[in-house]
Amino acid sequence: MVIRFSPLLAAALLAGCMPYPPPPAAPYHAIGTDSRWDLIIDDKNVTFIAAGQAPVVQPKPPVIVGVAGEIYQTPRINVNIVHASCTIGTRSFPDRVQVRVDQAPHEGCGGL
Repeated sequence: MVIRFSPLLAAALLAGCMPYPPPPAAPYHAIGTDSRWDLIIDDKNVTFIAAGQAPVVQPKPPVIVGVAGEIYQTPRINVNIVHASCTIGTRSFPDRVQVRVDQAPHEGCGGL
């Protein structure tokens, strides 16, 4: 008896060996060096939270890949992430982050 494998059967068998897709990336988090604020970029929103103020939430725009990092531009929040070492106190971060919220500039570190 001769057993023949069809390309469809071979593909189905191989599909069972394929790894699962990776989990979604964790939200990007940055904190302020000039004042107390947090920035969170997740798969849906860009959220800026400053101490004592209401959060500013904008839908996440498509990322602009710049020479030194990523850029996000919304009507109220503009984020410039530069992949360069940043330090707050004794903590080191992989990114320097510039955020402009309603035209007010903020400096920080990110990549948590």
